[in-house]
Amino acid sequence: MPTKRDYYEVLGVSREASETEVKKAYRRLARSHHPDANPEDPGAEERFKELTEAYEVLSNAEARRAYDTYGHQVPRGGNGYPGGGDPFGGVQDIFEAFFGDSFGGGSFFGGQSARTPSRGADAEVEVEVSLREAAYGADREVNVQIVKNCEVCDGVGGTESHTCGTCGGAGAVRTVRQSILGQMVSTQACSACGGRGRIIDVTCENCRGGGRVSDLQTRRLRIPQGIETGMRLRVSGGGHAGEPGGAPGDLYVRVNVKEDPELVRDGEDLIHRLQVSFVHAALGTEVEVPTLDGPTTVRVEAGTQPGATLKLRGEGMPRIRGRGRGDLKVLVDVMVPTRLTAEQRDLLERFEETSGEETYNGGGGSFFDRLRGVFR
Repeated sequence: MPTKRDYYEVLGVSREASETEVKKAYRRLARSHHPDANPEDPGAEERFKELTEAYEVLSNAEARRAYDTYGHQVPRGGNGYPGGGDPFGGVQDIFEAFFGDSFGGGSFFGGQSARTPSRGADAEVEVEVSLREAAYGADREVNVQIVKNCEVCDGVGGTESHTCGTCGGAGAVRTVRQSILGQMVSTQACSACGGRGRIIDVTCENCRGGGRVSDLQTRRLRIPQGIETGMRLRVSGGGHAGEPGGAPGDLYVRVNVKEDPELVRDGEDLIHRLQVSFVHAALGTEVEVPTLDGPTTVRVEAGTQPGATLKLRGEGMPRIRGRGRGDLKVLVDVMVPTRLTAEQRDLLERFEETSGEETYNGGGGSFFDRLRGVFR
């Protein structure tokens, strides 16, 4: 079998690359090497599969840690050492913690069973919604590019095939060796059939023998009310196909809530910055403010100070994990004139001459005390 390339080399990243760098590298390379973008290139499918395999390992913290330690020769999980004890101190459990059952049911320390088909990789897409859609929920269609089993050959890779004589159809073979602890039996993918359990007689033209094809699928999903940026929705079985007989992966939809020009989200609360003139703040007025349900009228009392907060209870975001809604906090921004006519200046000077300390008493605390109350 051809030697596998280093996963870091496949993605073109260093071993110190962050999860974000790995993800960006995969997205960039997957777009250029996707089979749909290279219909005349018979090697595009294999390159795309190689990229996806490298990404699946390096994007998973535990799998990456195991790969950094063992490379492509990561020991496979198993069912324990003959006789009941495990003289290696639970090595099997460690590998199963890394990979679950994805590397099959063949035992590492003795025993023999058929290799369990691997589960498919998860897929992830992003969807953007407005603040009001996040508040009340919305239906969305998302397009996701996945690898699925070829429908012509059922993922075998050939329209005609026969059971592999080397592994007897199990897809794995045992290697027995002696050690100071006795006989050790490790299970590995069969090199004769590539772990499929069958030998291809007639290659499938639809998948070019790979058993997999790329497919752009459209899925419709419901965005729940109250969702926040960064939350993910899971579509069970919506990811990449597993090996023949294995379960497909899941689809994760990451949600991004767009910024609203009038309302700022603060957890379950909303904040609106209301600009009023210094005259209206001094004399009082009624103004309209936006809410999720449309504009509503609020009263700005006479003598309202800069940074004062008007609270509209129950006009905020729905609580995604509970009942009710947060509040809408209206932050009053008092506008001071910057350009005055001679007459306006004269009027203000006359007002100041008639004002005293009692004119400004009762401000309700400092500006920063009032501003601090807006944010939790």
